Amino acid sequence: MPKPGAIRLDLTRVTIEPFSDRAVVNRFSCGQRPLDSFLKNKAKKAVTRSEHRVFCAFLDGTPNVVGYYALQLGTDSVSELPDASKDNYLKNYVAFPAVNLSFLAVDEQFQRQGLGEYLLMDVFEKAAAIAEHAGYFALTLVSMNDGSTAFYKSLKFRVYSENTKLPKMLYPLEDILTLVRGK
Repeated sequence: MPKPGAIRLDLTRVTIEPFSDRAVVNRFSCGQRPLDSFLKNKAKKAVTRSEHRVFCAFLDGTPNVVGYYALQLGTDSVSELPDASKDNYLKNYVAFPAVNLSFLAVDEQFQRQGLGEYLLMDVFEKAAAIAEHAGYFALTLVSMNDGSTAFYKSLKFRVYSENTKLPKMLYPLEDILTLVRGK
């Protein structure tokens, strides 16, 4: 159910594009300071330096960002994965390669209307495309709070490490390819 005062969202009117100078970010507010701050103060520099690839959602072609996500490549410790010693792929490695979903946020006035899932499906499609050119084990993320953890769990992400204050979660590449390509 949308938040009170939220604008009704028709996902057919949403486009997702790479971050560019066209993006108006100063009005964006998702209610989480680190997510707002990244988009407003760091996204442009992160894209310029190729540290992240940032994708923004726009409504009806307006330049105001209504949601966004950021991806980067990385690795994480195999020792943090439950049952890693039983996995033939992982048992010979110290670290596993991953595509990291560094940030995903939806402006408060559009939350709880499917835009988060819509953005995440775009993430999965890009993750599947990356798999055509480079090997990796999973899409990973660090959940910011209990609400985001519940959101990602509802979409079949698994917690793989709670050794830190914020849980690390993953979605295996094999499952992404099944979801996107039906394989």
